[in-house]
Amino acid sequence: MSVYIKLIRNNIKSNRSYGKYFAKAVSQGEVTLEDIAAEACRNSGFSEGSVIGVATEIQDIMKQRLRDGQTVVLPGIGRFSLRVESIGVDDPKQFNIGRHITRIICGFLPAGRRIAGGRILYDLCEGVKAVWQKGFKP
Repeated sequence: MSVYIKLIRNNIKSNRSYGKYFAKAVSQGEVTLEDIAAEACRNSGFSEGSVIGVATEIQDIMKQRLRDGQTVVLPGIGRFSLRVESIGVDDPKQFNIGRHITRIICGFLPAGRRIAGGRILYDLCEGVKAVWQKGFKP
């Protein structure tokens, strides 16, 4: 399994890394729920409709649990929780939810474990190596 990369130059003049090149992952396309359902069907005894039905039900339950303020933990995948972005105020008494909350987002923390050297190995990235994007090599 590989993740394809290419190099991107940092063109943000105010950034201290201006002019340096960094690796960027390049998507090799998208996979839909229907694609996943078809593959799960081939790999198991479940029908595509059953897989889609279960995935849709999980999505609905996750939405409700997140709306209820809970963190959703899917072993081997990660943790989902709602986060709030807001404008800062000098005095807590000045804070107005309607005016200072700018958006609510769903945060995702991938499942992983610490390995030698204190690094984290993410479950969904295990066994993946970086290779050059097809047709790209500096």
